[in-house]
Amino acid sequence: MSNGYTDLTFHEFQAKINKRDSLKIIDLRTPSSFERGHIKGAINIPYPTWSKLPKVSAEEEVVIICYVGMASRKASERLAQSHGQVFNYTGGMAKWQGEMETGKIGSKWNADRIHNLAVGLLLLPALPLSLWNPWWGVTYSSVIAFGNLLCGVANYSLITRVIRSFGFK
Repeated sequence: MSNGYTDLTFHEFQAKINKRDSLKIIDLRTPSSFERGHIKGAINIPYPTWSKLPKVSAEEEVVIICYVGMASRKASERLAQSHGQVFNYTGGMAKWQGEMETGKIGSKWNADRIHNLAVGLLLLPALPLSLWNPWWGVTYSSVIAFGNLLCGVANYSLITRVIRSFGFK
């Protein structure tokens, strides 16, 4: 115990997670880093946004984690001034060896975005085709554009349906 909080090793932290009795895990990293991978059940409260301390009930144990353990040490010290059960995971996510979850599939790559990417990729050959033979380039890009327009009018797209079959929303 130092400065009102306790440092945890990976195995000590893992034991607390397995016990799971009123444990709150606060991840201090940026939202994009958190989305790329975090400990299951962790909540993301980036440390620079801590103008006020996060709300924690008196019976909760709080484990704070960051990238490498520097910011979590400062945040643990600060939170320990008003809360009795604060733990700092030393080493941060850089040393985390346990299970992680990522942001929900399709959170950034949704079906519409992938559909637009697919249509763009389909249209790429139009440029070399039009350099080789303008008629072929115009015809090719017109067919792709017309097909995409029809899908928009009919509100049905085979490309989007295939993308959604992979779990994207």
